[in-house]
Amino acid sequence: MAHPGEKRTQLRGLYVYQRLPMEAACKKLGVPRGTANRWKREALDKGDDWDGVRAAVALGDDNFSTLSKKLLEDYLVQHQATIDLLREATDMGPRERAETLASMSDSFNKTMASFKRLNPELDRTAVQLDVIQRFVTFAQAKYPQHLQALAEMLEPFGEELARGR
Repeated sequence: MAHPGEKRTQLRGLYVYQRLPMEAACKKLGVPRGTANRWKREALDKGDDWDGVRAAVALGDDNFSTLSKKLLEDYLVQHQATIDLLREATDMGPRERAETLASMSDSFNKTMASFKRLNPELDRTAVQLDVIQRFVTFAQAKYPQHLQALAEMLEPFGEELARGR
């Protein structure tokens, strides 16, 4: 049975923008799954990658952004808890401790790289925080007489950074 072009557009909208699973989108519109797969394949051949657009929409979604921040926060809490346990472990030899640290470092680097790609704003904030921390460390070492003034400026400057200026 032939379907009007409008059905194809509706299916794409349900799949890409509403992020329904393809099976659910097909059922909602009464389109056979095989037909939907063909439409999707034909669109890809013409340069319209439904999955790519769907992923891009998900990345820009506020819910996704909130979820990614929560996942990162949960990961960092777990990472710190593991470091604390490692610090307190008395039954680990130096080799086992080093292997655990190396594994955790690898996991941390991979996790952070993933989040940088998923949430560029989070990466921007991480860079800003790193620069501020380095500056404070520098000031402590080289200009301790100015720490009071620096401390007075850091909070309002942090608010300025948060506003995106």
